[in-house]
Amino acid sequence: MVIANDLAERLDRTAERVRKQTGVSLAFAGSVTPAKDLALGHFAGPTLGVLPGVVLRYDEGLGGRAVASRRPIAVNDYFSCDQITHRYDLIIRAEGIRSIAAVPVVVDRRPVALIYAAYRTDEIVGDRLQDGLKDEARALEQELVTVHALRGSHDELHADLGSMRGRVREAYNELRTLGRRVSDPEVERAIHHIAQRLIEPGADAQPLRNLTGRELDVLALASSGLPNKTIADRLGLTLHTVKGYMKSAMSKFHATTRLEAVVIARRAGLLP
Repeated sequence: MVIANDLAERLDRTAERVRKQTGVSLAFAGSVTPAKDLALGHFAGPTLGVLPGVVLRYDEGLGGRAVASRRPIAVNDYFSCDQITHRYDLIIRAEGIRSIAAVPVVVDRRPVALIYAAYRTDEIVGDRLQDGLKDEARALEQELVTVHALRGSHDELHADLGSMRGRVREAYNELRTLGRRVSDPEVERAIHHIAQRLIEPGADAQPLRNLTGRELDVLALASSGLPNKTIADRLGLTLHTVKGYMKSAMSKFHATTRLEAVVIARRAGLLP
């Protein structure tokens, strides 16, 4: 699950909310790197500038340990705690932190961030503070999962629409080609009307009505990315004739490329 783009701003807000609601000396957060290390970068409250930018190694210190275990950790005397390594004691001491709690944010069974609350005083990390941190972590997990699900649905919808448009364009091209091959005028008109139902009228269609049927046939096949030689084979025309129709259509649209002519025709509602 890719959530990096959604995480940073949410961690900033979470840290601010934790400090406001709990009154701790410092609330902060870090994101888990691909190497499973923890990069500290989101702070609410005064800091002496030692912690920002620090990267904690996996399973080292209180933060690294919380990431590795995927469990909350709280200590009232950081320096005497035997549950963690003391690789970062100098940094913690420089910031004046004494008691600290950390709760991992876990998404899809993988820790993606860590939320901290710390005191510089003799205050004890109680159940209320720990419960508040856990609630914030769970809320953030739910936000990230929801955003990911909505984005996935949005991307899937766009993919489905793109595929559907491709099928509509192919059907339109086949109907126009078929219409040119039948000998019965009535059948040809019926096929033409069916093809036109696949097109949504465009607001700019009026100035482009002088486009001939053959020019539109060539543009329709070009819109599918077909080269002139294939278009000629599909329509039973010579390559020279196809190039002539394309040049004429481009001239009427004041287009400098085939692609530009196709785009103009679509905007005008002449192509699906």
